[in-house]
Amino acid sequence: MNEDIAQHLQNHDVRPTAVRIMIWKTIKTFDYAFPMADLEGLLPTVDRSTIFRALTLFVENNLLHTLDDGSGEKKYCICLEHEHCDDEGRESECHHICLDDHCSHHHELCQHVHLTCSVCGKTYCLKNERIPEVHVPEGFKVESIQYIIHGVCPKCGHYHPKS
Repeated sequence: MNEDIAQHLQNHDVRPTAVRIMIWKTIKTFDYAFPMADLEGLLPTVDRSTIFRALTLFVENNLLHTLDDGSGEKKYCICLEHEHCDDEGRESECHHICLDDHCSHHHELCQHVHLTCSVCGKTYCLKNERIPEVHVPEGFKVESIQYIIHGVCPKCGHYHPKS
């Protein structure tokens, strides 16, 4: 498994150190968009700055994307773009949207809807729900797109039913 992770990181221009492999392996266990604090809690022997540098590197290499769900904490989400691409990043039956001149063809698949629970604060990816197309005025340069729906998740709804 570590060899697969090492190869995955290498395929995305990330040198696969033992700590980066451990961090990526831990990230893959999350089923929600996570704040850095959640990762720190699962990796108490790894220095906070090391985790931050790894997250930054993963974002720069399109393995993760960040989102602001209004909680005041930056959250990280695994980029879905690579699920439909070969190891060289070539598309396979998907289309690209580029957000800036430095983009390495960030796929539509990474532009998905997120749900944030107002009770527990967790943010979940709706991987199969794409952000609706919005036409922006000519000359406006889009730098990022986020679509977040706030509500109460089923777990919290069970414990906090409406009156």
